Amino acid sequence: MRITRLAAVFLAILTLALSACFHKPQASSQNLTVHFIDVGQGDAILLDIGTTEVLIDGGEKNSGATDYIRPYIDGPLDVMVVTHSHADHIGGLIDVLSRYKVDNVWVNGENATTATFKTFMNAVDAEGANIHQAERGDNIRAGNLTFVILNPGMLPASDPNNNSIVLNLRYGGTDFIFMGDAENETEARLLIQSIVPVPDVDILKVGHHGSRTASSPAFLDFIKPEIAVYSAGAGNVYGHPHRQTIIALNNIGAKVFGTDVHGTVVISTDGKGYSIKTERQAATVH
Repeated sequence: MRITRLAAVFLAILTLALSACFHKPQASSQNLTVHFIDVGQGDAILLDIGTTEVLIDGGEKNSGATDYIRPYIDGPLDVMVVTHSHADHIGGLIDVLSRYKVDNVWVNGENATTATFKTFMNAVDAEGANIHQAERGDNIRAGNLTFVILNPGMLPASDPNNNSIVLNLRYGGTDFIFMGDAENETEARLLIQSIVPVPDVDILKVGHHGSRTASSPAFLDFIKPEIAVYSAGAGNVYGHPHRQTIIALNNIGAKVFGTDVHGTVVISTDGKGYSIKTERQAATVH
């Protein structure tokens, strides 16, 4: 009888432990706002929750990102993520580094030879920020936000776009994936190696400005985003977003928003649900 009672107690404790392991994160009392900033043909994303701010990329030089983020920065910028070395992602970060104190800078390990990249790295050195090299499986922590790094892996890709830092963020029950300029090669690697942590993503930051070289049907069919946001300049010379990408996103039922037609897109979430505000009123992209 004593053995039976001990077994029952042990089973109860084990059940509670397993429940804790697999319990879905609860919604937070704080709202997280994610600003997909209209910087023309480039990327800049600000995440703001309370006194914690994270900036992913900054668009081209004089992109306007520095002025846009000013009302939201209270104290140092906690984390700056540089997805890769292209000027339309890092040019605007040079001015951010000159105007704000930045605590931590995450880079993908590239050693580009462009003048913009050299100027950027000189600005990082002058800032005295902690520099971290992103590797798959690492976590980026800022306040109560934890980003999981999905890319780059240990073996660098030949194309800088596919060395982009790709991030997954879960806030309560709301999942984001930020693709940088990662393309089909990276998407296939994430699927083959089972690196994407969850299907049915809520919000996808579309890879490479909506180019046909990213957002493959296989990848989109797996993650099934409810909302897709791409960043592109109106009338850009690359033709972004490409029609194939918009069709692929529509085919999986995603609502598509683009900075070229909607301006800055702001998504707010308490971890239970989310709301979307756009700078300009326009229909979702079809």
